Amino acid sequence: MTTIRLVRADTLPENMSFRDDGCEVSFSCLNCPLPICKFDDPGWLQRESRQSRDEAMIAARRVDNLSVADIAERFEVSTRTVHRVLKQDREGTRQAPDPEQRPVLSVLTLRRRSPFKAPPPLPRIWPPAKDSGREPILFKTA
Repeated sequence: MTTIRLVRADTLPENMSFRDDGCEVSFSCLNCPLPICKFDDPGWLQRESRQSRDEAMIAARRVDNLSVADIAERFEVSTRTVHRVLKQDREGTRQAPDPEQRPVLSVLTLRRRSPFKAPPPLPRIWPPAKDSGREPILFKTA
């Protein structure tokens, strides 16, 4: 027979009082606008931030016609980084965001939505369809 040791009630996560301090993205985890927590996938937030920064650099070059030095100063990066981003855009080798790396479902939406597919509907049994040519079976009661 296997016995389970008793544990203190304050060691279980259900009985803990956690502070909702948030992070630099949001003051509270429960009000966070991110689709997934930045601590769950730290690389995701970095990739998204870099991607949006690169797009803003390209727009600054095209729309505002800024020099490489001005773009580097505005985005607080080196001129080498600006040259690399602009070169990738020119050559068409800039990587588009990979949909496989994007979060599909937020943990907070699980309360409202199921991550599973809905089952297909069951076939219709009664009453029989009009075009089936079958007569309905009538059961006699005693």
